[in-house]
Amino acid sequence: MKRFLAGLVLAVAAASPATAGGLEDALARGVLRVCTAEAAPFAVRTPSGELIGHEVDIAARLASDLGLSLDLKVTPPREVLNRLNAGDCDIAISALAIDPARLVQVWMTNPYSESDIRIVASARGPFRAEQLNVPDTVIGVVTGTLAAEAARTRLPSATFREFPDLLGAQRALDDGAINALAFKEPIPTLTAAAAKPQRYAVGDGPPLARTADAMALRKGDVNLLNFLNGWISARRRDGFLDANQSYWLTTLDWMARLKPAAEAK
Repeated sequence: MKRFLAGLVLAVAAASPATAGGLEDALARGVLRVCTAEAAPFAVRTPSGELIGHEVDIAARLASDLGLSLDLKVTPPREVLNRLNAGDCDIAISALAIDPARLVQVWMTNPYSESDIRIVASARGPFRAEQLNVPDTVIGVVTGTLAAEAARTRLPSATFREFPDLLGAQRALDDGAINALAFKEPIPTLTAAAAKPQRYAVGDGPPLARTADAMALRKGDVNLLNFLNGWISARRRDGFLDANQSYWLTTLDWMARLKPAAEAK
């Protein structure tokens, strides 16, 4: 089946008048190069150094369906699209929310995953996001994310502090430099679950917003865009994408895989 699929893609590409792009190049070299950023649970390393995660499973299944080897290129979050446009990878699979600013830089596929944007805060009990809408509450956000935009829109009276990456924002929350952090799930839930009991809580009620994540590719690569959209449709119908999202984004079962072997027994 994999050989048939790869052969079919080659035949379609050969029949197209378009110039060679990411799909044709990947098939010719036998390797699919995917840029991603390391962040749990999207792409995270186990104690043995293996890269696992929601985006990793998607990239691996995509490469397998094409009959190709997978070359995952771990990139700083702010450099993913730059590396893609520089030709270092064929596609980017990095929990990238569809956003007008990103659409100026790259093409994006149909969504393969959706996430709620919520707030995790230093709190000893349940709270609602609206309670943070006061000037003396400092909310951390990551520059350029939809979570930052959503939090500012929904909580205009709060004070905001921007961070270049998620790790910096999480450290500020742990250090008490900020009172809360707005980000898409499952980061808020993971932050609360990994902390000491009663230290953090995730806001109750409706999310601040909802994001749709998609793969990114260089502009003009029509063959690759067509294939990826078809692949997403097929893998949604057969249940792969929903099962992958359920495991990585709605449970914490995968955290056992991050424990050292001796501790996991």
